[in-house]
Amino acid sequence: MGEHREVIHERLHLREPNTERLRKTAAGRLKRLVAQGWRETQRWNRGEYIEVRLERSGVAPERLRLPRHEPEIRDRPRGRGDRQGFRR
Repeated sequence: MGEHREVIHERLHLREPNTERLRKTAAGRLKRLVAQGWRETQRWNRGEYIEVRLERSGVAPERLRLPRHEPEIRDRPRGRGDRQGFRR
């Protein structure tokens, strides 16, 4: 059976155009992805942002989502309705 490989492309915005200095959120996102097992394979400078290709292998694909179970709708008790604590 073949090896499973996931590939994503991320846009990481820069502090100044045409530099390598990432914004704080972009740097944090890249750091978190690397910590989760992603590795950077390519990088393209697009002026306002850097496009990064990240991939990881050996990760099992996510299972298909199971159909959502909806709880049974029960009727409200008949009789006094909202005024259950009210006594005459």
